[in-house]
Amino acid sequence: MRVALLGTPTLTGTNGSAAPLDRKSAAVLAFLALTEGVTRSRVAGLLWPESKESTARNNLVQLLRRWRLALGEDVVVGGDVVRLANFVAVDALDLRDAFLLGRHEAFVSRNEALLGAYTYDDLPEFDEWLQSERARWKGWRRDTLAVLCDRDTERGAYERALSWARQLLDVDASSEDTFVRLMKVQYLLGDRDGALATFARCEDVLWREHGVKPLPATLDLAGTIRGGGNLSRTFARSKPAIPPSVLRPPILAGREREWALMDEAWSVGKSIVISGAPGVGKSRLIKEFAASKGPSFHLDGRPGDTSVPYGTYARVWRSLLRARPDLDLPDWVREQLALFIPEVWPSKAPAMTSQADKERLYAAIGELAFRISRGMKCVIADDMQYYDSASMELGASIAQRFVPFDANHGVVPMIAAHRAGELSSEVEAQLRGMYEAGLCIWLDVQPLDQTATARVLVSLNLPLVEANAARLVRSSGGNPLFLLEAVKHLLEYEGASDDEVPSVPEKVHEVIGERLRRLSPKALLLAQAAAVLQSNFDLDLVSAVLDAPLLDVLPAWQELERAQVLARGQFSHDLVYESVRAGLSNSVRQALHRSVARALERQDENPARIARHWLEGGEVRRAVPNLREAARASCASLRFAEAAEALEQAATILESNGELDEAFDVWRSLVDDVLRTGALEARYEATLRRMTDLARTPAQREVVERYEAERTTSGPSSGTSP
Repeated sequence: MRVALLGTPTLTGTNGSAAPLDRKSAAVLAFLALTEGVTRSRVAGLLWPESKESTARNNLVQLLRRWRLALGEDVVVGGDVVRLANFVAVDALDLRDAFLLGRHEAFVSRNEALLGAYTYDDLPEFDEWLQSERARWKGWRRDTLAVLCDRDTERGAYERALSWARQLLDVDASSEDTFVRLMKVQYLLGDRDGALATFARCEDVLWREHGVKPLPATLDLAGTIRGGGNLSRTFARSKPAIPPSVLRPPILAGREREWALMDEAWSVGKSIVISGAPGVGKSRLIKEFAASKGPSFHLDGRPGDTSVPYGTYARVWRSLLRARPDLDLPDWVREQLALFIPEVWPSKAPAMTSQADKERLYAAIGELAFRISRGMKCVIADDMQYYDSASMELGASIAQRFVPFDANHGVVPMIAAHRAGELSSEVEAQLRGMYEAGLCIWLDVQPLDQTATARVLVSLNLPLVEANAARLVRSSGGNPLFLLEAVKHLLEYEGASDDEVPSVPEKVHEVIGERLRRLSPKALLLAQAAAVLQSNFDLDLVSAVLDAPLLDVLPAWQELERAQVLARGQFSHDLVYESVRAGLSNSVRQALHRSVARALERQDENPARIARHWLEGGEVRRAVPNLREAARASCASLRFAEAAEALEQAATILESNGELDEAFDVWRSLVDDVLRTGALEARYEATLRRMTDLARTPAQREVVERYEAERTTSGPSSGTSP
């Protein structure tokens, strides 16, 4: 069903027939659509303010019942907290997301008032809310038209810019900024008289409405127009290109000790684990060392992996298999791989029911690793702080099977890196276990000393950098990433006088933030969409998230690559990714998460990943089906802790939403699918107590009694404990 709240409020049913909404029905639907966490009492009090609470709530019940009888379904669902049903689409929500996601022209294509011509003077509290919402939408329209006008002015598309400026003046007829935009565009189009007439109108409006004269800058613009002077076609300073050497300096300085220790470990077939602070140069060190030994393949972690069981391996192995279509894999290996890469096997992979099944999966991944290792010298595992525990457990089993590592008779050794202090407890335990078993060495990488830092700067061969070398060495603290970000900061001002070059900010996030603020709005939005996606993003997927044609997004993607925000289809560094996310407002972040969830659902992506985006997007109820599907997938691979967490989260959401019967069913699924396997014994009592509290029907109470009886006689386990 579709609800139209902009212009004349209407409801379009599933059969395509549209009917106008009466005044109070429109008010209820608008308030529920645009306000989160609404209680029945709140809605009833707004719409029937003169009635007692019991009467007002009864009026609301009768209204909802009439809708259900007329439409055949509940448009509003929930217990004490109510919301619109998932199958109801709302034009105002679609348009709000268009604004938040920077789809400017789509947003301004609609200009109807919220709830059209309806007035609510008799409902003072609701009327106050509505006027506030209408003012918010007017402000969004004003801001969007200003962006469009400036964009097309800078492009030289003056006719389109003129159209936006005139529409902007209709929205905000007393804004000096709006008059200035219109004057500039008129003059750039050759309409000098029109521009001067606009200035005269501006003077009149400002004096009449505010009792003030135009600002000096506006008076200067009018003087330029009268004298026939030149106006710049663009209003932003051009951005100099950042040399590639700044992304990857020509030399690796100050790592001689670490290199020697890595060489020693390599000679005896040990893996290498590198730890260090963000930006200290871990990735550069392991990649250069690996390159010195020969070909390698990558098993890098990405932000977002930790919430998806086997998420790291699913992404990496899928990429490797696509790059190696010639790889000959036995059918039994492909069948096992289908547990987390479904496209490699024509039928559905069998669920695991025992430890033997898990060992079969591990053997299949070991066989894949063995075959991939042919012709390779090592595997690089970067950013292991993002590894999910299932992938790490699987990787450790491969390491134990093939030690000592030998590219000719087994799998290749691993060279791994992670941020110090940021490993999950499970991943750290696996790595520490490998270290204590003598399978790897562990190196803590420290910042560069001043001599090594200076060598890096000299290798860049950039005059402006050499002139500021002393302060760059001092301010960087020996952190290579901070050093290079500070260099980029200086290069933005190449050609400026010494007085115009600002000091380097003290923190790396501040330096990166300055660079991000100089991006175009579309490039920044694209970077924000990529940051919300976290992992597995490419140009096509980002285009789908922004609902923009590929060719419209491509220039912004290229701008990000030139600015060294993105490199080879991912963020150039984790700290860049973190800075982009930190700059997101809450409303834009939630809108992007919702758009990502919709895009991933269309691609039939991993349900755990989709659920996380619905949760982050504030649409927690829409996460429930994906949480339940993620739990089924976790059970199928004997990942019972992840399954229990997903089901508990789904049940809690349903309870808070007043959907108690469905919540009971989810708790029951937790018992049947997880707890009765013998896993997670400690959660059994708490789950039964929760079900007891929720049981309202004889059938539900019978289920709880049966579980309690089973537990009393034989304990929770009715199957094989994994």
